Amino acid sequence: MTSEPVSLPTASVGGETWQTRALRALPWVIVALPALYQLGLLATAIAGRIGYPYDLEWMEGGMLHHAQRIRAGLGIYGPPSIDFIPYLYTPLYPSLLALLSGAFGLTYTLGRMFSVLALVGIAVSSFASIGSRRWGHLHHEPAIAGALLALGLFASTYPFVEGWFDLVRADTFFLWIVTAAIAGLPRWSRIGTGIHGHGRVAAGAAMLALAFFTKQTGIFYVALGGMIVMIVNWRRLATYVGVAALIGLGGTALLNATTKGWFWIYIRKIHAAHDFNMERFWKSFEHELWHIPALTLVIAATGVVLIATRIAKGPLPRAVHAYLLWTATFVVSVIVGAIGWGTEFAHFNAYMPAFLHGGLAAGAALPALYACARIWWGDRKHPELAGNAVALAAAIPLAIACWTHRWNPQRFIPKDADRAAGAKLVERIKAIPGDVWMPSHPWYLHLAGKTPHVHRMGIKDVTHRQSNVVLGLDEALRTHAFSALVLDERDVNLEVGQVNQYYRPALTLPEDERPRLYTGATIRPASIWVPAIAAAPPAGAHVLFDFEAMEWGEWTASGAAWGKRPEAETLPGQALVTGSGGRRFATSIHGGDAAIGRLTSPPFMLDGERLTLSLGGGTDATKLRVELWVVGDKAPVATASVPEPGGDALRRVTLPIGDARGKQAKLVLVDDSTVGHLDADDVWIWRGN
Repeated sequence: MTSEPVSLPTASVGGETWQTRALRALPWVIVALPALYQLGLLATAIAGRIGYPYDLEWMEGGMLHHAQRIRAGLGIYGPPSIDFIPYLYTPLYPSLLALLSGAFGLTYTLGRMFSVLALVGIAVSSFASIGSRRWGHLHHEPAIAGALLALGLFASTYPFVEGWFDLVRADTFFLWIVTAAIAGLPRWSRIGTGIHGHGRVAAGAAMLALAFFTKQTGIFYVALGGMIVMIVNWRRLATYVGVAALIGLGGTALLNATTKGWFWIYIRKIHAAHDFNMERFWKSFEHELWHIPALTLVIAATGVVLIATRIAKGPLPRAVHAYLLWTATFVVSVIVGAIGWGTEFAHFNAYMPAFLHGGLAAGAALPALYACARIWWGDRKHPELAGNAVALAAAIPLAIACWTHRWNPQRFIPKDADRAAGAKLVERIKAIPGDVWMPSHPWYLHLAGKTPHVHRMGIKDVTHRQSNVVLGLDEALRTHAFSALVLDERDVNLEVGQVNQYYRPALTLPEDERPRLYTGATIRPASIWVPAIAAAPPAGAHVLFDFEAMEWGEWTASGAAWGKRPEAETLPGQALVTGSGGRRFATSIHGGDAAIGRLTSPPFMLDGERLTLSLGGGTDATKLRVELWVVGDKAPVATASVPEPGGDALRRVTLPIGDARGKQAKLVLVDDSTVGHLDADDVWIWRGN
């Protein structure tokens, strides 16, 4: 990259008319149109998503939780606990969110705007590297079209990477730091003298070192940056290495010391303990190199042309430097993507660097081919026509690729129904008394005014195929520290057996309370679980009925309201049923509140002082009640109704036995109401104090 520019044959353009200039630019405008269309699709998708107030991807809320802890001074690297486990990333991105949140508030929109600004930075860096007019007498149309096509090709991969560009995730910010540093390093290494020249190289080294503190794969680009400096101006390599080492190694040592070693445990040891899939690693090369065949073929064909030109015509023109730079970066990024997708739990966002840098290499091929064609054309007339013809021959397949890979942005834009579902879900969570754990969407708890706890991904990271203990997790579940768990369709209950042991599904969320995800894993909130409290009465009380059987057994149901059996989950028309013991309870909501009916127990001996049971539902005592009957009597000896304020949170009520002690009796659960229902569980008789 240090060779002097070759003097190219030129044609006078000073006397060109605007018609001539327009005619020359017309084919380039045409080939750039599909790229502009792709960028329009991307802008449409981003505009429809950026203000969405809930998760687009299941780890977004967890990243906001990271920033919240950093802002509160709690830190993110420490022993894994029920309160928090960090994602296995370095901390720059959530730290910047925490810093900005003081002025803008900590929201999904802030995190996504950060990614969108990074996309703008990527576009600026791309034009600075490819679309510049600094190539002497070369016409700039191939360079500008090349930059647009590069960005259009990158935009076309948005569906393939599942819409990862604009999330509350570190990927796009990481990509901007890497791309901006690599775009600038060749020039920064070449220009300036003394401290100013070394200062520019130091800035590039600092950017790439900070890329490591955004994602660990930044280390590959730190090495690439060193190679660039060594090739362009080896005298500044010591500056580059020194600054990169000071920030990278020094920052790592500082973070490790201040976190008592937990920083390195998370970002290296636990990360390295994940499974690596070689089949996915090798498959990645097909995904990255052949997702857009035209891109790879143009890069390869341009390389052949450059080799032939160097052998036959001597030194290459400076216009090829951008192509060489981004082709080398593309090679590194393809390897980075393969490593990323080969790692356990990875998604196609691992390919974002390869798709961007491959697009930049293909776009940079256009001015490189233009310059080489002029050299081959020699002293003949109109060398610019030859350059344009060859560059256009490469641009056309790239433009066709942009057009054929068009996509529908509406697939990635949340609907009004999703916004409404998110709002309803947050309101339901807000109404649950006490602490709640929502492992896959912790930020929903923050929106509901509750405290977020550990994300499911953190638990998977530290326990899957490993022996790490999550502090406080077993105790929190065993002691029912959470009044409810809000779980997705596939959630922590699949990995942590104690969830199934100590909690039970109590409510299947209705469809209008299940906001969808539009990127990554296609999971969404599905159910609310409540403590599975064994019906173990205190001293002096004994269990008469607990409704834990799968059928009514000796109980007799009349009317439709009580259904065919006790229920394990909250049914449509009920709020969340809490306070029941075990895993099942009786309810008269079958057929809705309009249904009526009675549920009568088998006879039992009144050999105690009183009965108690858990009761919930409506408070109309004239139509919703429990009656205690002595066998043979014509009136109940005691009745009880649902305590105020009612609702499906069951509370204990008492039926005195009095003079009926020693007699045979029955319980009757009465639902004569067409506008309400009754819930019941855990009938105990008290034989002591």
